[in-house]
Amino acid sequence: MEVYRPSAVVLQCGADSLAGDRLGCFNLSLKGHAECVDFIRRYNLPLLLLGGGGYTIRNVARCWTYETAVALNCDIANELPYNDYFEYYGPDFKLHISPTNMTNQNTPEYLNKIKYVICLWTEDSAKQSTNKMA
Repeated sequence: MEVYRPSAVVLQCGADSLAGDRLGCFNLSLKGHAECVDFIRRYNLPLLLLGGGGYTIRNVARCWTYETAVALNCDIANELPYNDYFEYYGPDFKLHISPTNMTNQNTPEYLNKIKYVICLWTEDSAKQSTNKMA
């Protein structure tokens, strides 16, 4: 955000990284997934949220519901209200999903290496943008 300084943000909120997704191999909770929305929201820029992937439909609906609440800076109950599709959200009928017991194979060293490479790329990209404007 500091490098590009956008005047608005379009954030794609694919849900295939959630715990329990049929095709995704990550283990994110709704709260973890929504941290990205909250991070961008705090910049106080115009924000457009888009849907995306997600192959366990009941969890995609949960995710987008929760992320809409986060984007609006609203609290939302964990208890799901009764509706025509209530039975799809069993057996617990809650908004939030539990992570699985999947092992996190991302070592701190690996994550630091990724951060380093991204920082290098961002710095290089910013230099190229500055050179084009000059």
